[in-house]
Amino acid sequence: MGGGKDKKPTEPSLEPLLQAHIGKKLKEMYSAMAREPVPERFKILLDRLEAGERPAPAAETADDKAGGT
Repeated sequence: MGGGKDKKPTEPSLEPLLQAHIGKKLKEMYSAMAREPVPERFKILLDRLEAGERPAPAAETADDKAGGT
């Protein structure tokens, strides 16, 4: 009944070359993403948060996208 308690769990491992390859690719992807410009909508939200304002409700932002007047 308690035979499974004595077994030590094995940790997954990768070969060092594979680990290095994955690390390199992740750094490349992150670097490319970090160079992309911040969308204007995010800039507006960040400005509002810094100013202590509450973001507009989702319905209002949907109207804004549609060219609401």
